[in-house]
Amino acid sequence: MPSVDLPYVPHYVAAPPTKENLEYVDLAIIDISKASSEEGRAALAIELREAFLNLGFFYVIINHFFTQTARMFDIADVPFSAVTDSEKQTYASTRKQDGMLQGYTSLQY
Repeated sequence: MPSVDLPYVPHYVAAPPTKENLEYVDLAIIDISKASSEEGRAALAIELREAFLNLGFFYVIINHFFTQTARMFDIADVPFSAVTDSEKQTYASTRKQDGMLQGYTSLQY
């Protein structure tokens, strides 16, 4: 099998945990190993639906198949650390001025 050279991505170094006494939100923890059977997928669908409806988020932390999580964090940090502010402004939304949510989008309004 030929080797694959992955593009270079700077290593993401997470900020240290806060020392503030914060109230954290409980997240649904999803066990992906259930997806191997039809019954398990049906159960997962219910769990995911409930997580989205009641919490808005979920966390896949157990029995996932991802082996390069450090690289995924490195890649996920690129838009924040490797893209200049002026480049980000190209995609700045006018949603706040238009009464919509604020954020970046690939669509120009």
